[in-house]
Amino acid sequence: MKNSLSKVVLVTMMATVPLMAGNYSYNTHSLFAIEGGATNIDVERAGATGGFDITKTNLPNIGLKLGAEGENFRAFLGGRYYDAKDFDALSTLGGELQYLFNFSKHANFFLGANAGKAFIKIATDGTVPSVSTSSVYYGGDAGFNFHASEMIDLEIGAKYMALDVNEKVGVDTYTIDSMITAYASVIIKWKMD
Repeated sequence: MKNSLSKVVLVTMMATVPLMAGNYSYNTHSLFAIEGGATNIDVERAGATGGFDITKTNLPNIGLKLGAEGENFRAFLGGRYYDAKDFDALSTLGGELQYLFNFSKHANFFLGANAGKAFIKIATDGTVPSVSTSSVYYGGDAGFNFHASEMIDLEIGAKYMALDVNEKVGVDTYTIDSMITAYASVIIKWKMD
């Protein structure tokens, strides 16, 4: 799994190199974003007796992203912390690569891909120890950017992340296969020289 995450980070960094080079005729910007959102995560818990239940959990989350933007694409590296009520902890680290559809000077639409690693600590009722696990994730995202000023964009979007968590905790097995996030972010842009 470390190799998979390393490959994701390497590909994302390689995609940002042309943006950071600054030898192109279009504008390039460095980006810093603060993001807040709500994540829907379905947790299936199967018991030793064969029964199971599915819990739909809405988790508020906050994240920071650092990236670069060209005329038609941008890349981010970032992390998110989730206020995980049914878990001891949930966080993600990863990258995003997005294509920008510039339909207006005031806004654009984006479609992208994301990948990284999720870190999860599953809480218990105290009779057995909590279990820490991790999973590589991948998925897609889409949304709108609104250019509030030359230096600030306001973004709304949605993100899908596919996971592969199948963890035994005591007599129960927890399965998590996806997370869907709706979010808003403020992006600060500055010119690259």
